[in-house]
Amino acid sequence: MKRIIISAVGLLVGGFVYSQSPAPTPPQQAEHIAIIPGAASTANSGQSQQNGNNNRVQVFQAGTNQSASTYQGNGSGIGGNLTYITQVGAVSSTSGIQNNAEAHQIGTANELIVDQQGDYNSALSNQGINDDGSEKNKSWIRQGDNQQAEHNASEVNQDGDNNIAKSLQTYDNSESLITQAGNENMAFSEQDAGPNGTDGHASEISQLGDANQAYTFQEGSGARNNAVTLQEGNSNKSYQTQENTATMGGAQNEVFVAQGGVFYNTNLDLTIGNDLRAMDDVYAGTSFQTGSEAGIAYQNQIGNGNDAETQQFGKTGFASNYSEQNQIGNNNEAYGIQNVYNNAGGDNYLNQDQHGNENQAGVAQNGQGHKAYQTQDGSNNIALSTQKGANNKTNIRQFGDQNVGKTIQNGTCNKAFLVQHEGQSYTISQNFNDPTGGGNQANIFQTDPAGTNSDVSCTFPDMRTEVGDYSTPVLTIEDVCPGC
Repeated sequence: MKRIIISAVGLLVGGFVYSQSPAPTPPQQAEHIAIIPGAASTANSGQSQQNGNNNRVQVFQAGTNQSASTYQGNGSGIGGNLTYITQVGAVSSTSGIQNNAEAHQIGTANELIVDQQGDYNSALSNQGINDDGSEKNKSWIRQGDNQQAEHNASEVNQDGDNNIAKSLQTYDNSESLITQAGNENMAFSEQDAGPNGTDGHASEISQLGDANQAYTFQEGSGARNNAVTLQEGNSNKSYQTQENTATMGGAQNEVFVAQGGVFYNTNLDLTIGNDLRAMDDVYAGTSFQTGSEAGIAYQNQIGNGNDAETQQFGKTGFASNYSEQNQIGNNNEAYGIQNVYNNAGGDNYLNQDQHGNENQAGVAQNGQGHKAYQTQDGSNNIALSTQKGANNKTNIRQFGDQNVGKTIQNGTCNKAFLVQHEGQSYTISQNFNDPTGGGNQANIFQTDPAGTNSDVSCTFPDMRTEVGDYSTPVLTIEDVCPGC
């Protein structure tokens, strides 16, 4: 087999010090095996090569111009690899055309199932290609149903131990890329673009090291969602959900998470990020050191034109980062970033909740003991906050319309608490650019003209512990040769 195989480790080497666009990496197309000379031009084609022990392969193809290619090798261990490829489509001129499936497995006890139905699907899975440390990887790719599955592409690359990857795509124009290297990683990407003829999604999950988990779910109609998760090191978790049944033209959700690496310059058009830097450039004069440890990030979006971005780094000092961003509504933006580049570590907490119209939120944190909690309900609200130092806390809640809240804290032991109702505006700045620091505290409460009162206590919601559905996919393949 002449195809060049790139391992997942090679794709991730050096961590995520990219600083470029977070647009999902498009999956490579599975190889289409040339038909044997003399065969019909619409004939299905394929090739299989097996070396080692206990390998199995089962291929079923129907339709026209479908191709399947499998390679299974023993590597440095006993190869208990299994492969299952099924491609079907209505045997006609308009369905079941040019689906590609390709699988490479080397190592111990790998499993693969590829099930494709419909048009132009492509699936590629490499597991344990550089072997030696590779065992018990599982991959499951299913694309399309009822012959309604145009232009989907999926790629899974796994190196290391105990990895599980699952990609489920239905209907049109979806793309998914899952790359894992090392240890007990799990990655699921599920995309459903709704009725036939709609746009779809793009998703990337890249994980390097230890007990990472990532789950991405996207659903939509007539809009192109975008989700990227990049994780490096230790016990990271990420959970992203997007649902966009577009009711207006050009509606487009985007979600992006990076934990334990740097991505900073993104092409998510987040106005709040630029406004936050103009208010207090927390990146100035800093340098990045790769980090991570027990960071957790959730992002949930439902509606039109939402953007969300969370970047978490850690490891210097204690690093218990947590990030959660929830958005429901129109034209919302949310931003995050904790432990920005000089990586002072800390017990950071970031929780942003928005539902309504044209809301924006910010938060950039650096240092130790931070919490930022921002909630907005209504339309045209803006909340900005930036923190440097130690033991800082911020609580901003806004209801109503056209509220603006700003908070800047530099120094030590600062606290800020702001609640606004119905069109208020306030700015808090404590120890800004003052190297001496201080024990400042501010408490502001503003209400509507009627003087309506509400709970104004400076409390922070507890961190959610559930992170999506991480149950193990069932990837059992029956013995295709009993008694052999």
